[in-house]
Amino acid sequence: MMRTIRINKWFGGAALVLAGLLAGYLLFSNGVPSHDRETGATAEHAEHQDAGEENDGIEYWTCSMHPSVRADEPGSCPICGMDLIPAYAEKDEKKDAFTMIMSEAAMQLARIRTTPVVRDIPEKIIRLPGRIKVDERQVTNVTAHFAGRIRTLHVDFTGAPIRKGQPMATIYSPELIGAQRELLEAAKRADRSPRMVESAREKLRRWELSDTQIRNIEQQGEVQADLEILSPVDGFVLTKNISMEQHVEEGTILFETADLSRLWAVFEAYESDIEWISTGDTVEFQLRGQPGKTYEATIDYIDPVVDPNSRTVNVRADIENPGGRLKPEMLAHGAVSARMAGAQLMVPASAVLWTGPRSILFVMDTDGEQPRFEAREVTLGPESGDFRVITEGVEEGEAVVSHGVFRVDSEFQLADRLSMMNREPGRGVVPVHDHGMDGDSGMDDDNADSHEDMDMGEMDMDKTGPSDIQQKVSDNFRADFTGLIHNYLNIHEALFESDLQKAREAGKNFMQTLASIGEHRMSGEAHLAWMEFYQNLEAHAAPIEDGESLEQVRNDFRFLSNILLEALISLGAETDFYQQFCPMAFDGQGANWINDRPDIQNPYLPETMPGCGEVKKEITSGARE
Repeated sequence: MMRTIRINKWFGGAALVLAGLLAGYLLFSNGVPSHDRETGATAEHAEHQDAGEENDGIEYWTCSMHPSVRADEPGSCPICGMDLIPAYAEKDEKKDAFTMIMSEAAMQLARIRTTPVVRDIPEKIIRLPGRIKVDERQVTNVTAHFAGRIRTLHVDFTGAPIRKGQPMATIYSPELIGAQRELLEAAKRADRSPRMVESAREKLRRWELSDTQIRNIEQQGEVQADLEILSPVDGFVLTKNISMEQHVEEGTILFETADLSRLWAVFEAYESDIEWISTGDTVEFQLRGQPGKTYEATIDYIDPVVDPNSRTVNVRADIENPGGRLKPEMLAHGAVSARMAGAQLMVPASAVLWTGPRSILFVMDTDGEQPRFEAREVTLGPESGDFRVITEGVEEGEAVVSHGVFRVDSEFQLADRLSMMNREPGRGVVPVHDHGMDGDSGMDDDNADSHEDMDMGEMDMDKTGPSDIQQKVSDNFRADFTGLIHNYLNIHEALFESDLQKAREAGKNFMQTLASIGEHRMSGEAHLAWMEFYQNLEAHAAPIEDGESLEQVRNDFRFLSNILLEALISLGAETDFYQQFCPMAFDGQGANWINDRPDIQNPYLPETMPGCGEVKKEITSGARE
């Protein structure tokens, strides 16, 4: 039995080596002479050394399984132990600081996919949080028109329904008694001075006594010490400002009432979304208290003033309320399906590496023998669902990289060409990553033996989606990665508190935790993905530790957030997290961050707009059962 196991392992190892050589052939076949391809790249290197020939054209040595490993001389891969193979300098007559060529095999291993630039009418569903409000035009105040003392309350609680003409309270008032005496005296002389009688009646009408009350005073022929205050409208009591035996002055508001048969649905729209919304648009909304029920209303008013704290604009719609099912202050979730006026150039949002208004995407040109990728700076327009409007930088029909963008960007960065991290190519300043050439692989114990038994199915990136990558993430790594995110949350907390020193300390802890995790973890595609994320996380987190100002740290934090968010979605974590977004950050450019709870604590604008933002996505736990 032991002999069988050793034979199987021998064949498995041999198959692994052959598979690695095949991958190296696919990736780097441009530099291998055709007459030596059958012997393989390692044999070719040995032949060259035996002959004492120089390795002309070899740019560096790399691993067929781990292309990011680069060495100045031959040796073994620090990750999987396979012999390094030569990577020859590109035979590219058009080589410049903005383009690179890539073989079809390399594209497949990197899972690169492209999407054509399209010209279409941008559409967007605008999500609008809101509330049901009382229609201010239906509010009526019941006011004391003379000083007096409240003797009786017929309506004695807030929320009570009322009808027009219904008694609400009785009041004793010396002024009212005097006005009654004037009426009775004038009534005695009605034959001689009818105008005096009418004048006395009009005075009482202005104090909102009804004609019935005035006739009763005249018919009884005597002053009534207490008179009733009547409701002027149908509706409900919103506020009650008086109590029994309370003295009131002229002008005191006794009750605030409202007719609730018509209400307002008031929604909050971010500044960046206002251009999409117009009066006359239909808004569909649901109420938290009535799940499954959808209402429709027409937007008839957009507030001309922006709220300086939330940076939002109120959008209002009138709604009918038959049967009183809708209640003021109910929470509403609205949506407006909007379209821009004309057609625009659009690309998938995943194609854009967002570094500000002028961001980067990669355009693929297939006119040559091998696909050429060009880094383009583009000017962004508004978002349109899963697409982004591009106002400058691309043309209709061009193919842009929509999947595998970070991998292409990493290659551009390593080659000292224009990339998200390298905005000034050609200076020779390229991040150097030590891949453990001293023999320390950096792998943890639970993965140290995994390379021995790894088969090529684990490397088949064409058949593996993000959910498949999560299945290959080890439990130990996931626990460490979750801890790294919690270090990130400490930076978020410090920025929300505007504490520069605390943010720098949190950035230092993040870097230490990242280093303790190590670049070389797991195996196969999961390892390749983490290695790429590691390098970008390291590059974006390092400046936070030495940040000279909150403004600088916040700018570095937004790029770190984008990379960490991509890693979280790809690799998963032990607990749930939330992608949150503020459209007002960085002068309207907008910025993401990660939180472990849905509450908004804006790390970019805590002094002016601490609650500005929304939950864009809930990222559920990737832990395996």
